[in-house]
This record gives sequence, C-alpha cells and structure tokens, in this order.
Amino acid sequence: MSAWREAGKRWRQAAHWVIVGGAIAYLAWKVPGFVGDVARSGGMTYDMHWDWLAAAVVCSLGALVLYGELHRQLLLVGNARLPVRTVQGINIVQNAVSSTIPVVGGAGALVYGIDQLRRRGVDTALASWSVLIAGLVDALTLAVLAALGLGWAGRIDAITAVVLALLVVLVALCGWTLLTHPVVLRSGLRGLLKVGGRIPGFCPPCRDAWLTRTEQAAGRLSARIALLRPGGSRWLLVISLAVVSWALDYFALAATVVAVGSPVPWAVLAVGFLVVQGSIALQIFPGGAGIAETGLLGVLLAAGIAAGPAAVSVLTYRAISWLGLSLLGWAIYAVWIHTSPVRLHRHVPELTQV
Repeated sequence: MSAWREAGKRWRQAAHWVIVGGAIAYLAWKVPGFVGDVARSGGMTYDMHWDWLAAAVVCSLGALVLYGELHRQLLLVGNARLPVRTVQGINIVQNAVSSTIPVVGGAGALVYGIDQLRRRGVDTALASWSVLIAGLVDALTLAVLAALGLGWAGRIDAITAVVLALLVVLVALCGWTLLTHPVVLRSGLRGLLKVGGRIPGFCPPCRDAWLTRTEQAAGRLSARIALLRPGGSRWLLVISLAVVSWALDYFALAATVVAVGSPVPWAVLAVGFLVVQGSIALQIFPGGAGIAETGLLGVLLAAGIAAGPAAVSVLTYRAISWLGLSLLGWAIYAVWIHTSPVRLHRHVPELTQV
C-alpha cells in the first residue's frame, strides 16, 4: 500500500510540475510582447519615475494581500485559525491560477483554495463557504464602487449612480437572507449533493452516501453552514478590506500613469480600471490579456494622454498587476508541491454517517 501511495505522490508531483511549466511558459511567452510594445511606443526613452513605479508595485501587492486577509477573517468565523502566511500563500496562488489558465481558471482557483484549506484541517463546509463568500463580497463591492465610479466620471448621472449602488446592496442583503434561510439552504445543498453523486471520479462510498442519504447529509451540512454568521463588526471589517483592496489596485494604476510623467485623469481612469476588471471577469483570455490592454489604452487616449505615455502606462500596470503577481503565485505553487501537507482521502463524516 505504501508503494502505491508513493507512486501516486510522484505522479501528482509530476502533474503539478507540468501545470507550473505550462503557466510559466505562457507568461514567459507574453513578456517579449510587452517589452516589444513598450519599445515600439518609445517608452524606453521616457524618464521613468522609479519611486512612483515602486508605489505601484506596493499598491498592487497590497491589494492582493488585503483580499487574503478578507478571506482569513471569514475563516475565523468558523474558528479556523490558520497562519497568516498560509492564507496569503493560498490567496496568491489562487490569483495566479485564475489569471493564467484559460476559461476554467476561476473555477480552478476555487477548487485549489478549498483543497489547500482541507489539507490544513479546515472542514469542507467552512473551506467552501469561506472561498465562495470571499469572492462574492469582493465582486459585490466592486459592483457598488463601479456604479459610484461611473457617476463620478460623468458616464451616468449622480442620482442613477447612487440608486444602482443601493440596488446592489439591497440585492446582496436579500440574497444573503434567502440563501441562509434553513429551508432554502437545505434544498440547495440537497441538489448539489445529488449532482455530486453522479459525477464520476469521486470516492464510490461517498457518492453512494450522497445519493442514498441526501436528506441527512444536507441537514448536517446546512446545520454547519448556518453557524457561519459573521457579526456586525466582522462584516464591517470584511467589507472595509474589500473596499481598500480595490482602492489600492486603482491607485496602482494611477501610480503607473504618474511614473511615466503623465497627469492623472482620476475620474476617467476609474472607467479604464473598470474596463480592465470587466475584461478579467469575462475569462475569454487568461487575465483578460489583450482585451484589458486595448480597452484601457483607448480610455487613456480619450482622456488626452499621448499615445506613447499611455501605452507605457498600460503595459507597466499590466506587467505589475498581472504578469508579476502571477509569477509570484506560481513560484509559491512550485514550492508547495513539495511542502504542502498530504491529504489522504477520508469519507466525510457528515456525509457517510447515518
């Protein structure tokens, strides 16, 4: 049995290294294009302000770190007290996976995060809940800020902007109330368990348990999730972390514009920032590659920034916030191939016990 386990471990490590190699090869393939675009735009002749460039790097990394802290705060709701460096490492790798793997990168990042938390002793319900809620809070916060930002930039009138922002908040509150209602929660989990029981590749005893004891399993899982209710102060902290995280990412973009020596059109830049985030969310290409740069460049040109400085600003921002952070994530992933705890499968008690 130990020989089989050792062979399985070697195969898993080999598969992980193939993923790392593919991701780094993709990023390495993109770098010459970025450098060539900067050179063709005349960017190499600009007097770069390195202090502002350093500020952009700090803001971009800080935005990602704050999102990791947001996730950690949600884990604390379920009394999962993991080291800060562990949660941050998982967070940074998740960002790399979602930013470099085509189409399924977002789903792959969720699966990776849940798996890593389970390897470190976090129960499945809490691991899944924390990963999903962190993403939802982050997305809804951006939606509110987007409405206000469009109003600030004059793309929509101020009243409409406030109404849209309040509407997002109202939908979030109603959704939370509905999804945490015992009947709705149990019904949703019952459906998920039935679907999971028909997906090949899972442990056969667990699949049989999901199908034959769906009601009991859904009841136990819903009871566990029902306990995961952040208090008012915790919600305030989580939402504040999300707001500041997006603000730092926006300041990273502004800092790259200043680093090239251009004036910052703050309101218009907010529109460009939203274009980038929308391109990333579409998942057509990893990290919104191509679409994000083109959209942001168009916004900067429309704001009156010269073509050369605008192109350098766009490419510098994307090199920091996309390529740089992705490389950092894959470096952590490569290290964790050998150091991450091994999680041998155990039948989940809340699913297999009567």
